[in-house]
Amino acid sequence: MSSVSSPHNETPLRRSIGVASTAAKMGLRSMEAVTFWAAVLLPFAYLPLLVGGLGESEQLVFAALVAANVFALVVGHDHGR
Repeated sequence: MSSVSSPHNETPLRRSIGVASTAAKMGLRSMEAVTFWAAVLLPFAYLPLLVGGLGESEQLVFAALVAANVFALVVGHDHGR
């Protein structure tokens, strides 16, 4: 007996799981693309802060931008592979 599933014995639950799996993969690819481009573009936000000088209030904003950039680098690393 063959264990290969055919379209004739596919249940609604299996079909739903397949659709959910495909949607999750597409969502992951979209998130990787967005974070990849965020990692590319976020350093441009550093420039006004660095040109104007980092006062006490700007230091927190700069640290948040660096943290967001590191996060985007890690998550978007595999985009396009």
